[in-house]
Amino acid sequence: MQKFFFDMKDGVPHRDKVGIEFKTQSEAIDYCKEIVRHFRDESLRDDQDLEISVVNALGREVHRQFVHRQNDDGD
Repeated sequence: MQKFFFDMKDGVPHRDKVGIEFKTQSEAIDYCKEIVRHFRDESLRDDQDLEISVVNALGREVHRQFVHRQNDDGD
């Protein structure tokens, strides 16, 4: 298992200090996409700068996704 952190940024970074363990990096990225969908569907704001960054235990960003902007993969 590997620990991944889900940092939020909307101009000011909000660091995830707890993290969640996943078997693979792909599972962590899929979870990020679920978080993005939740924020997009439930948010009362349309903050174009809001993004979620997936960071591995070594501190390396492995994925980044905007909540209210179209991403390259269609999400």
